[in-house]
Amino acid sequence: MTDTHASNDWPQPYRLLDAEPYWEALSDERLTFQRCGDCEEAVWPAHSFCPYCGSAALSWTQSTGSGTIYSYSTIMRGPTPVWSTIVPYTVGFVQMDDGYTLFAQIDGEPDAIAIGKPVTMRLVQRGEQKLPVFTMTDHQ
Repeated sequence: MTDTHASNDWPQPYRLLDAEPYWEALSDERLTFQRCGDCEEAVWPAHSFCPYCGSAALSWTQSTGSGTIYSYSTIMRGPTPVWSTIVPYTVGFVQMDDGYTLFAQIDGEPDAIAIGKPVTMRLVQRGEQKLPVFTMTDHQ
C-alpha cells in the first residue's frame, strides 16, 4: 500500500491510525510490533483489538529485528522510474523471531537469497520515511 504522493520520488506508505506508533518508532530507528497483554500473541499488522482473543490490551514492543525468510520474489523490472533505479531488488515475507511476519525488502544478491535463511533488519531512508530492509546474516 502506497500513497500516490511522493517525496524525493519514493512513494510514501499509507499510514493507518492503528499503526502510527510503528511509523514513529521507525523514525526513531526502532522496529516495533504489538503484543497482546492477555493471550501474549504477537500482533501484526497493527490492530485496535487482538485478532486472536479480542482483547484491547495491546501494547507496542521493540522487535529484535531478526528472523528468517519465509517467501520472496526478485523484481527485475521496477513499477516506477524510482524503483527501476534499484533493480533487481527482492521483497518478501520475513518470519520474525518475535513471532510475527513482516513484508519488506530483502537486500542481497538474488542468487544468495533463499527461504529459511536468517536475516537482520537495517533502516533505509526512502523519501521522508525510514523503512526496514533485511540483509542476510548468520544469527541462527
